[in-house]
Amino acid sequence: MEDTVPRELSIQLNAVDWVVILAYIALMLYVGYYFHRRHKSFDDYFLASKGMTTPLLVATLVSTFFGLDTLFGTSEIGFMEGVVGFFGYALVYTVLYVVMAFLAPRFRQMEGRTFSDIIGDTYGKGARVIAACCSFLYSTNSMEMMGMGFIFTLVFGVPFWVGVLASAVIVVAYTYAGGLWADAVTDTLQFFFMTVTLGAALILGWRDVGGIANIWAGLEAYVGEDPSYYLHPLGGYLTPGLIAAYGLTALAVLCEPAFLQRIFAARSPRAVRNALLIGTPIWASYELACTLLGLVAAAAVGLGMIVEPHPNQALLMVVSHYIPAGFIGFFLASVLAASMSTADSYLLVSAGNLVYDIYRPLLRPGLDDRSLIRLTRYGILVSAVVSVALAFVFERIMGLWVFQASVLINTVLVPLYIAVFVPALRRFRLAGTLATAVGFFGTVIFYVLVTTLGSFSEDWATMIWEITLLGRTFEVWQEYGIFLIIPFVLLAYLVGVALEWRRRAVPGVQGR
Repeated sequence: MEDTVPRELSIQLNAVDWVVILAYIALMLYVGYYFHRRHKSFDDYFLASKGMTTPLLVATLVSTFFGLDTLFGTSEIGFMEGVVGFFGYALVYTVLYVVMAFLAPRFRQMEGRTFSDIIGDTYGKGARVIAACCSFLYSTNSMEMMGMGFIFTLVFGVPFWVGVLASAVIVVAYTYAGGLWADAVTDTLQFFFMTVTLGAALILGWRDVGGIANIWAGLEAYVGEDPSYYLHPLGGYLTPGLIAAYGLTALAVLCEPAFLQRIFAARSPRAVRNALLIGTPIWASYELACTLLGLVAAAAVGLGMIVEPHPNQALLMVVSHYIPAGFIGFFLASVLAASMSTADSYLLVSAGNLVYDIYRPLLRPGLDDRSLIRLTRYGILVSAVVSVALAFVFERIMGLWVFQASVLINTVLVPLYIAVFVPALRRFRLAGTLATAVGFFGTVIFYVLVTTLGSFSEDWATMIWEITLLGRTFEVWQEYGIFLIIPFVLLAYLVGVALEWRRRAVPGVQGR
């Protein structure tokens, strides 16, 4: 590979591009305004009246989970390592989406509004509040805020912090006003933008480079050696153990707050099952397209067709080179769409956690729908402030993601799935409370220990804590929190069952 310095991306926009981008932003704001006065109940605002049909669910599910981490992160792996970006990482999520297609109808039958509803109704207020705090932490939007700030900086030439604040204002505006209906409708538009522009970029780029033969030659020139690892499904280095370590965070799909919100908002159990079965191949195609665009970028650099970009800008470099003048605006609008469709979903969920799951049951159980809507809108502002603050505080956003996914899985997965799928154990309220508490606080303590006593590995891009026991040194990755905490969560649940069983066996003690 030539000794070159990656170039900072510079995109030149013409009048048509500017019109498209500004029209897109204006449309987002108008949709929020349109739905502002159409909410008559909290279910209208938070769950789109539980009337979301299969087509609408397909668009909003795919758009919500196709964020900037997919666009830039997956294409970066494709640029540096090849198809392992799809087979080694994204495929795990794809499999779990298919699994959720068959589990989702049961969740829809529970008639909840959030998973904290189910946990609270089963185990009590303590478990509800812990689950809601966990959901709130998971649903902060720091990654998307940072991504949108980058795009605003690229397009408008403003400082990064200005871009972050500007994007936060736009997302908050239409989510604050329009709720889930506005979110779903804008997701449908965003779905169209992303599908058309990403597909066009891949087709044009692949054709211009010259197909697989020229791509191989370009990769060979780029890396200066045999590039076969670019086309190896596991990159030539991933082992089952590493796949398990990287794939553990994908378990978050099984209890994902925004995911479940759309399941609860579905018109029927059948509608959400069909939406997931239809949407999963589309989502997987997006992941594969991003991976291949990164690979095309590496080949194009090797062939001298484009200059070498920073890896996380590989996708934008290819798109800016191959999409015809006047259509860059459509693609940048789709990039904003990818981030906004994710950010607005989580802002709404996290606001619901603060107001519906924590404030209402603890302080104002009789809160009416009008007050719920008003306070949830205030909660959106609080969540946005937290998200923006974390975007400036965390040095490594992936470290934040690993913590968020770990705390969600460890706190919620076991008690939630027992509550939904094991009716015989629902009556043990203490068990669920102990499990959520051990999962939440155990994960926080583990993460603090790893990040304070461990060090960052540049080779594996993760925090590793080395522990020496009996003369042997063991490496504890931050991703191992799920391996290590879940057994204690299960133990805590069993202890709770045993304690309640024993208490009920005492003469004179009845009920729960």
